[in-house]
Amino acid sequence: MKLSPLAATVARLRCCQAARDAGYPVSYTTDPTWLVHVAINRRAGWPDDPSHTRGSARPVNGRYPAKASGDAYNHLRLIAGEINTPRLIVRYARLGEWRSYITARLPHRITMES
Repeated sequence: MKLSPLAATVARLRCCQAARDAGYPVSYTTDPTWLVHVAINRRAGWPDDPSHTRGSARPVNGRYPAKASGDAYNHLRLIAGEINTPRLIVRYARLGEWRSYITARLPHRITMES
């Protein structure tokens, strides 16, 4: 028996919800809450994130907002992971566009030598 697209979607969401409630790990594609939010946003005509982080946001002047794009903050996430790793030397040149912000907040964690 072939399910209609709507019935198949509801069945998939219920399966994901049961798995999450049973303690299984979830990702973007198996988190029922995230899937519902994206479905609502798509129905509203909001574009999907063009980066690799998967999401959606209300368009600003007909375009996807730069602040909502996951790639805009990916470099900051990588730097934060390095800074928070004990015994790892983070060099000043590695900070990129976040230099002034990070050196003002965490000067003791950054090595100024190249």
